[in-house]
Amino acid sequence: MALKMSEFKGIDSSHVAKLQTAGIENTDDLMKVWSDKEKRSGLVSSTGIAEADFLRFAAMARLGRVKGMGLNHLDVLVGAGIDGPKKLFSYTPESLVKHLGEAAAENKSTATLPTLEEVTVWYAES
Repeated sequence: MALKMSEFKGIDSSHVAKLQTAGIENTDDLMKVWSDKEKRSGLVSSTGIAEADFLRFAAMARLGRVKGMGLNHLDVLVGAGIDGPKKLFSYTPESLVKHLGEAAAENKSTATLPTLEEVTVWYAES
């Protein structure tokens, strides 16, 4: 399921424009290029987007494929060190909510955190 890069909260519109110029419209496009290390370095050079930002975008793309996952929580998850489904599902729903709360406090984040009910849906649907 390809998601448009422009739909992601947490990806700046100038980055979206640079990605589109490089031929990346959606998550499938990003993951095809990002999975190839040679293409990855060329993408960083051609777009001027930092590799750290691409790592964040790739993590958001992987998490965005989780059934029931709202795109509005991807930035919160990545900010808490959750970079994909494997890491996400290494937590229980309760421990994930606790971890996200602790990470938000540590990072002084004001983003809306997912509720236990929302997180439970991710686990139930995957």
